[in-house]
Amino acid sequence: MKDWSLARRELLKALGVGAACLPILRATRSYAQTTAFPKRFVCILLTEGYRPGLVAPNPGPLASQALPDVTSPLEGHKNDLIILTNLNNPQFRGCGRWGHGTYGTVFAQDRGDPNTGNGKEYWEPENPTVDQVIAKEIAKSAPHLSVPSFALGVRVGTNSGGTGSNRCFFSGPKQPITPESNPYKIFDMLFSGGKMPGGQTDPALDKLRAERKSLLDFVGQSLERFGKQLGVEDRVVVEGHLQSVRTLEKSLTIAPPSPAMCDAKLTGDPSKPIDTNSNNNNPALLNVGFQLITAALKCDATRVATLQFGDATGGSVTFPVVDVGRNWHSLGHNPGRDKIVVDKWCMTQFKELLDMMKAAPEGTGKTLLDNSAVLWGNHMESGDTHGATKLPWIIAGSCGGYLKTGQSIPNSGKNNTHVLATICNAMGVPLTKFGDGEPMPELRA
Repeated sequence: MKDWSLARRELLKALGVGAACLPILRATRSYAQTTAFPKRFVCILLTEGYRPGLVAPNPGPLASQALPDVTSPLEGHKNDLIILTNLNNPQFRGCGRWGHGTYGTVFAQDRGDPNTGNGKEYWEPENPTVDQVIAKEIAKSAPHLSVPSFALGVRVGTNSGGTGSNRCFFSGPKQPITPESNPYKIFDMLFSGGKMPGGQTDPALDKLRAERKSLLDFVGQSLERFGKQLGVEDRVVVEGHLQSVRTLEKSLTIAPPSPAMCDAKLTGDPSKPIDTNSNNNNPALLNVGFQLITAALKCDATRVATLQFGDATGGSVTFPVVDVGRNWHSLGHNPGRDKIVVDKWCMTQFKELLDMMKAAPEGTGKTLLDNSAVLWGNHMESGDTHGATKLPWIIAGSCGGYLKTGQSIPNSGKNNTHVLATICNAMGVPLTKFGDGEPMPELRA
């Protein structure tokens, strides 16, 4: 029989296209064996909280009750969800005016360094945030990953509060992780074998895009011939990933943006790139970001992904897509009907991500979402109070059966650090506490 392990190594070496071909590495068992799929973690942060009482239904199982108006877009995913509200936040320092100041520490193990931030109003953690704790542990047993984790950003502003006002993920003290707002660069890094030192890409890849030659065409018939040797399940994994790369290429277009081209509005014309500086394009940017996350997790290029939508105030974000002209900060301070419309729209975007992940099969009857934990977080309870002691968080996915989904826990009496400790354990990080928080038995399946 042909030594396909050797053939895979030879093929990857010859192609040199990086993570786009990683599914091939997973087809190393006999064709009749079942693929073992890893666990993944996705963490997304929004701002300005929600109107009280409009996120969580009654305590208990979700299947037997309807979701409130704001979370109603997630109705089809009730069995995949854990809805948590009123989570205590030990990072909050009790100053009602500066609930915004918890932005930098909301996923952290500690209350932050009191000597940082503009006027000591925005704090920075002194330890790695939960995403980096998990990524570091995974890297010990998965050296093949293209990156331990990657960070996306949509409309993250540069307000005057300093690092703690626009960074919420940290690899250590004074080590904020800067989210990449340009999806083209992330695409190059993950799927083209390109690097991102100083935001630069490989000139050869630029030439490839300029010639409008698909990565999949670059792989050519060698990959197709190889795929024919695989069993049905492995072939589904490979073909599903390659299709996701095709979809991404269509969404991003082949040509990277130039300063002149970035002035163009998103019109649906595949020959024009997305303007990352326009609020009109927030739906498209989130959608492409979710596609990038889904594709990267599917092909095992990484197992940890984060996304920031807005920053500590959301002052740079408006919502023309739902005819709301006020920025997120203004909506938080005066939360009328427009705030509910925006909150519901955000949940609709969350649904899109869950739809993508649930459409990716992984083994018999399971999906990418089943093998993941997706944290949809907020660092405030409600923008009009500036409070940050009753956090509204939603977890989607059972993380390989570890988490008990399909439930609402509106008054657990626990801290957000208890939730983060549980997610760490679900992802295989053997800790007994995350900061001051122990794992929550209520979240265990």
